Amino acid sequence: MPNGAKICVPPTRVLNSPDEVDSLGAAVRGLSLATLALSMKESLKILAVEDETAVAQLLALVLCGPSCRVTTACNGAQALQKIAAASDPFDVVITDHQMPEVTGLELVRQLRAHHFGGKIAVLSAHLNEKNVHAYEDLSVDLMLSKPFDVDELRHAIEVLSSEDSIAA
Repeated sequence: MPNGAKICVPPTRVLNSPDEVDSLGAAVRGLSLATLALSMKESLKILAVEDETAVAQLLALVLCGPSCRVTTACNGAQALQKIAAASDPFDVVITDHQMPEVTGLELVRQLRAHHFGGKIAVLSAHLNEKNVHAYEDLSVDLMLSKPFDVDELRHAIEVLSSEDSIAA
């Protein structure tokens, strides 16, 4: 992985090598696109919460597609507003950790307090041991250090979205 990026799959493992990351979703990679499309929801709704505009635009660009809609928010406060205003719940929330107003950690705390039914992923350059443990305690589904590999992120979101507990 580039620049020592790690994927942390709470609560038990931090994936440190490309081989470990590959094992995370080997079954999904082996599926045809048609099979993968059948295993995912009809239309996946992702909320990308990122205070750096360029990163938010990159997330929207690489994750959106025919069966996926990406909405962006510039901080946790705006994310909470968008979640509350959404007519259909978001399936996945991807958040940065360090943001103004409401941090990623506070956003996740509030999502858990309000019983958010979707998956939560954290993308951050500030994932120290204390933050990782705090996110693990909140049962975050995925942690990925910045800078991240776009293909690894796409793959991780595909794996998360194919799991049963995506919000209905």
